[in-house]
Amino acid sequence: MPETKPDLHIDEEGICSACRSYERRTVVDWDKRFDELMELLGRYRNKSGSNYDCIVPVSGGKDSTFQALKLKEWGVNPLCVTATTCKLTDIGRANIENLMDHGLDYIEYTTNRSVRQRINRLGLRQIGDISWPEHVGIFTIPVRMAVQMNVPLLVWGENSQNEYGGPAADAENNVLNRRWLEEFGGLLGLRVTDLVG
Repeated sequence: MPETKPDLHIDEEGICSACRSYERRTVVDWDKRFDELMELLGRYRNKSGSNYDCIVPVSGGKDSTFQALKLKEWGVNPLCVTATTCKLTDIGRANIENLMDHGLDYIEYTTNRSVRQRINRLGLRQIGDISWPEHVGIFTIPVRMAVQMNVPLLVWGENSQNEYGGPAADAENNVLNRRWLEEFGGLLGLRVTDLVG
């Protein structure tokens, strides 16, 4: 990772926090982690079969595609939810089609494009991120769908602080909450409240 990445820590040996997280994977008890995952999925499974067991936010990328297919393989009934971007790549669209071809239910939520264009401009001018609305959308739209559809579990992708480096306390965190969203989840210092008015 480049040393200019925000929140990346380079230790006294010149090794970044992302590499240190990668090194720690060799000492993880993966069997225990798998059992914990199965227990969690079992706890939130919809016993009557009348609703989804979880929501998987999907972007069309490799991580969310793998997660959704793995959950289906384990007998979990996920609903895949996408917060659209300005232009999904051809590969991303093909991955989403693949999920649907494998029998997974899928919802694609598109925000008001004219409003999103104005927010894109604001994000670019204020924080240098033209895709700020998309970053916020992938973390908020699946939550909104979970609340509306009464699905109590969301299965998110990678922990970016663990994968790409960040504060040690957040590298081991496996719960996405508002504090994490505001600090790391694409908000980049710009809060939703900053857009009011």
